[in-house]
Amino acid sequence: MSKDLLVLQFPIINAPTGATGPTGSTGATGEVVLAYGSLRGSSTEVPGATFTPVPFSIVGPLSGTITVSVSGNELVVGESGIYQITISINAEATTDPDPDQPYLNAIITVNGTPIFGDTTTFFKISNRSSTTYVVQATLSAGDEVGASISTDFPVLGYLNRSLTIVQLSD
Repeated sequence: MSKDLLVLQFPIINAPTGATGPTGSTGATGEVVLAYGSLRGSSTEVPGATFTPVPFSIVGPLSGTITVSVSGNELVVGESGIYQITISINAEATTDPDPDQPYLNAIITVNGTPIFGDTTTFFKISNRSSTTYVVQATLSAGDEVGASISTDFPVLGYLNRSLTIVQLSD
């Protein structure tokens, strides 16, 4: 049994455009990045058992009020606000994998102090891997943001690293 399809055709009529309505109010401005900065390093480093600052040798792009510290190993915040801080570090692969999987301990620092208040709140970077750690924090104008690293495995080093901060709001 077949069904017939009824097709209706209507002519297209071009009607004139109506009058323009009143202009609406301006909408809210979207969030924008207020400032950013980054540091990178590629030399191979071998930390000791105590936390020591991560050295950086390359200044990445800087904008707004972010500058580099005198030592070159920290980013300096020029304006108080909320920032996103990202540290990325690659562990150097050891020649013989250890069954206990050696690792590096890393912390983000503000003015030389761990961002979370003590060195027990570190993140681990396992042998043969790369780790990125991201945190948002309220920072004050003049704060210096860096990273420190240590290990209990004297054969494990690190290379290729970066530190980035982005101001999210005032």
